Amino acid sequence: MHGLLHGLLIFPFYIAPLSAAQSASAEESLQQLIQRAHQLKLAEHPDWLNLLHYKQSASGRLYSQADDERFFLAENGAEDAWAELQASLQVFYHPTENADAVCRFPARLHWLSIQLGQQLKESSPGAEQTCEDYLKWKQRFQTSSGLTLLFPGMYLNNPASMFGHTFLRFDENRKSPLLSQTLSYAASHDEEDSFVTYAWKGITGGYDGRFFMRPYYETLLEYSDIEQRDIWEYSLNLSAEEIEQLVRHLWEVKGIHFEYFFLRENCSYRLLALLDVARPGINMSLDSHPVYALPVDIVRDVERAGLISERLYRPAMQSRLLQMTRQLGDKGTRLAKEVADGSLSVTDVNNDGGDIEKARILKLADQFISYKDNTQSNDTLQFDILSELSRLGLQQSQVDFKFTAEPPESGHSSARIQLSAGQLEDIHYYELGLRPVFHDSLDDARGFIHGSSVNVLETRLRWSEDRRRLKLQSIDLFSMRSLLPVRDWDYTSSKSISFSLQRIEWPDTKSDMTFISRLAIGYTAQMSQFTLFAMLDGELDYSPGLEDHHVAYLGGQAGLLWQARSKDFSAQLELSSRVLQQVSGQEGDKHRHYAGLQINSSKDRALRFEYTNTDYSFFEVEEISLSALFYF
Repeated sequence: MHGLLHGLLIFPFYIAPLSAAQSASAEESLQQLIQRAHQLKLAEHPDWLNLLHYKQSASGRLYSQADDERFFLAENGAEDAWAELQASLQVFYHPTENADAVCRFPARLHWLSIQLGQQLKESSPGAEQTCEDYLKWKQRFQTSSGLTLLFPGMYLNNPASMFGHTFLRFDENRKSPLLSQTLSYAASHDEEDSFVTYAWKGITGGYDGRFFMRPYYETLLEYSDIEQRDIWEYSLNLSAEEIEQLVRHLWEVKGIHFEYFFLRENCSYRLLALLDVARPGINMSLDSHPVYALPVDIVRDVERAGLISERLYRPAMQSRLLQMTRQLGDKGTRLAKEVADGSLSVTDVNNDGGDIEKARILKLADQFISYKDNTQSNDTLQFDILSELSRLGLQQSQVDFKFTAEPPESGHSSARIQLSAGQLEDIHYYELGLRPVFHDSLDDARGFIHGSSVNVLETRLRWSEDRRRLKLQSIDLFSMRSLLPVRDWDYTSSKSISFSLQRIEWPDTKSDMTFISRLAIGYTAQMSQFTLFAMLDGELDYSPGLEDHHVAYLGGQAGLLWQARSKDFSAQLELSSRVLQQVSGQEGDKHRHYAGLQINSSKDRALRFEYTNTDYSFFEVEEISLSALFYF
């Protein structure tokens, strides 16, 4: 059998007709090959399941996440791994008659040839030589010497990027990384879609997901320069053969329709599936993340799989300026600003630190200018700065700034369980809270942007002594807050938005579930370890129990955040007040004062104390609680 099969496939494009006896013998050999695949249980092998993007549903049913009939050779291949494997063997065994299909699935052919011996492996080169489109497309990866996972951090101005993003870079020999190709997976959405439309379609799978490739310098322009997002680069220790198999599979899924789900089958999860194909045995996407997959969770998966060989931090311009001003101090920063605005000549910079300090001041001035819109006068000024730096004749290492940050995967886990005991007025209660994602202002900020928070579907169930039964207390449907301090070079506004269902306790022992929407915008300042913020605030509440079923407020809020950190300890504090005046619906203003303190005993364990005083004009409510937090 092996000799005959070898003979057939070493000349896969020999077109002389076979005799009936030869055809029967070839079919018998094919059946023996299929039987061998059955004995080895290849259809159940995790590598085969990864190649076809098979997953198990909650009921145990096998299905493929590829939502495109072109991805399958068997009629029921989307749900039957064995049927798809048999159909693939039949195609690969007769490459002449099935040239188009052979060219469509080089990764499958490569894997099956390894599992079943030289018969299929020897047919692969001959078959590939006729695949002109594949060979031409593949040329862009021929010089790839490595693969890098890239993680741009949170960007709260875009709902698609609030949790960060991930993509892959194919590094090339003897070329700058800026010229390398990057691969990303994203939803094909209409730019005219509203926030609500985008969120709904993204959650329900209303968009198609597609793979996109573009040069790294274009990616940097969008993420780092325009959106001002720090980027972490993770060099992966994949071999040349593993990268080649990933490229083969990328050809197989190129143009194939996958439904895009914002919470799970998103940019990160789909790249995780590609890495599963590249390195056999890691199976990161096979059983993990049954509900959602955040970009930072994917980075942690890749780290746990042992794929990361090196990390590189690439700070955005805002982060560079912030760290440079801290390293130079107040006097050096002031001189750099004077050079940048033209009030001080580059030759007149005089600082006690000598030439090295002067060079660092000029480098900061150059960064200040680059951050603004360039004009002809700025180009001339930057030329003068470079000329003066050249005249000083210092080594680059002498004047370089050090840019550091905590990698995103070092932060707490994304999900959280909260066990609380508290008192509302004179009533004791116990509460269970579950937050699927992601981070709030009292959570440990290690690996996150301090002052930024995003929470989705945080749910709390409460048992109280007066009612003696478990009741839904609140659902935080979505909340986002971005407290970014203003700087001399940046006046970005701070903002907050939230939508929630909350149980409101009234003085007559009645309680109502109320839909609450909030929007606030203002500014934030940084003073040492304190982050101070002030915002204009608006709130709209809806409940059948309210007069005219609603109440609308306008007002303001102010507060501060504080954090302390040492090697073995960290704590966060928030104090805030909201003063809201009723403008429509139920009469009565509302004032709310809040204090929260969290002490972290480890990365994923913490204690939290909270106090809230809410004054509804005609009655006042005080609440105090102590919570144990477990992140997972």
